[in-house]
Amino acid sequence: MDDILKIDDLKKEFLSLQSFIYFDENDFLREKCSDEVALQKVIRDFEKAIFEGTNRSQTEELIFLYGTIGNLYRIKGEMKPAIEVLSKAVELSEGNKQISNLIRLGEALKYADQYQQALSIFNAVINQCKQEHSQLLDFAYQHKGKCLLELEEISEAYECFQKAMDLRVRKGDESLIDSTQKALNFVKHHGGLE
Repeated sequence: MDDILKIDDLKKEFLSLQSFIYFDENDFLREKCSDEVALQKVIRDFEKAIFEGTNRSQTEELIFLYGTIGNLYRIKGEMKPAIEVLSKAVELSEGNKQISNLIRLGEALKYADQYQQALSIFNAVINQCKQEHSQLLDFAYQHKGKCLLELEEISEAYECFQKAMDLRVRKGDESLIDSTQKALNFVKHHGGLE
């Protein structure tokens, strides 16, 4: 029971951090955090939970911890630990959780300027999503589009964002639609497609 409360507390702490995370329109819509102290505290708390062995037999908890901490390292700009921890999350997971962690790993590789490796992951994830009829296909297209945007492959990026938008409109999730609309607007404005 103690472990469940601890994980729930970590989830609440992570959610409270979301108010400080934003997409930097001056840096290809990369995720950043406006409160480095809060970000570091959440990372420390997640690391502590892993090192204390928060019920190590609970694979689901480890996947959550590794996936989240890897994502936070990426946002903080620490790519080496981000890639290492996200690779562990990918190894432990399967199905949609693996797809989600592969997308996160692709993002970390992109932030580390390893664009071709990131694109390989995004392409593999897109294929996996199509084969498994995963509801995460829109995320795969969105993140591939962001990678292509940084490579200045503007029309290909726009095409990926448009595919993500079509899927997200079908889902009807306004926050996802808004996120993709920002990406489409960014491409139109900065990519000369206006």
